[in-house]
Amino acid sequence: MKLRDTFYQILSCLCNTPTAPYREEMVTAAIRRWHGTAPRSEHITWREDAVGNIHLDYHMGRRGSRLLVLEAHLDHPGFVVTGMGRDGTIRAIFRGGVKPSCFADAAVALWPASGLTGELPKPVKTRVLKVTAAKKSTPMRVILAACGVKIPRGTIGTWHLPDAGESKQLFMARACDDLAGVAACLCVLERLVELKARCNVTILLTRAEEVGFAGAIAAARRGLIPRNCAVIGLETSKATAQAAQGAGPVIRVGDRTSTFSPGLTRFMAMTAGGIADEDSQFHYQRALMDGGTCDSTVFHAFGYETGAICLALGNYHNMLETPVADNAPSIPTAGPMIASETIDLSDFAAEIELLTHICVKFPQYKPGMGDLKKRFTDLHQREQCTLLAQGVRGKKVV
Repeated sequence: MKLRDTFYQILSCLCNTPTAPYREEMVTAAIRRWHGTAPRSEHITWREDAVGNIHLDYHMGRRGSRLLVLEAHLDHPGFVVTGMGRDGTIRAIFRGGVKPSCFADAAVALWPASGLTGELPKPVKTRVLKVTAAKKSTPMRVILAACGVKIPRGTIGTWHLPDAGESKQLFMARACDDLAGVAACLCVLERLVELKARCNVTILLTRAEEVGFAGAIAAARRGLIPRNCAVIGLETSKATAQAAQGAGPVIRVGDRTSTFSPGLTRFMAMTAGGIADEDSQFHYQRALMDGGTCDSTVFHAFGYETGAICLALGNYHNMLETPVADNAPSIPTAGPMIASETIDLSDFAAEIELLTHICVKFPQYKPGMGDLKKRFTDLHQREQCTLLAQGVRGKKVV
């Protein structure tokens, strides 16, 4: 499917924005600027909860109808500067799941200004000199090369990779996980406003997923979203042979830790199937994505009806995949084992379409498997009872 130019701009803007676990303020500022653009603010309410999660509420129609929550997280593995040595070297911590071996000779971009007012600050380039692996609650510690300027304590660092770009439908950026999920949420809100869709949807954008689901746990444990709502988590998850890039968004039946609510998963799959029946350009997948654990497991554990949709991700957490596929576009690197993350733009466009349909149809959704039970019962009574009775002497099948 073809992606709208305006949606590509949202995707690029967010995936260019520096972020790190517990340091998501630049992304939050970018979303606030998006929200302030008319006519979105007339239809979408902004809220920030006690732990810094962002809630974007879209309500049109009967307020008493059940709420659907689309959830994505604001962070990506990254650096935070903790100080400087007398020789100008820079001390930093790194939070997020990247193998220490991948840091060797890798280039790092430090973003000294806040970036909260519009244009991103110009990054300062440095490189990794030394890495000390994380131990229990102590994060990974990194020594970065001197760069000739004073770097303030608290400065965010990312891998030194170029701004987002695309080649042959492959989108490449410093961070797709999970800023592409956040971008999809904003694009869906734009579609709902455009359609004047009569539904109740909240976008929940959570903090610090990469280091133990902090924002999601807070939202679930403290009841920061209604206990009777349904939650669909949006993620990017490492591409596999069963869930390939370019084959459509993945209806994720579970992750490494749990499987999600079967009724909601079936509703999403039936919605996707209905779109595919009417649009030959729309494709989707259904798979267990067990490469890691996601926020949906948190909400499921706390009793929420839960589903998940993800995009197949290349170079998960910027760790370069080898060998590179034949005829693959050239992907920017920041070192021997660090590269831009990638998603397929047609997958992203199809994800927006699927989520929009799910939101519109959700007021008719009934939890559980009751509709499937009725379908099986009707089939049994209409055809199977008589056929089963044939050849069974003296017995009546009901």
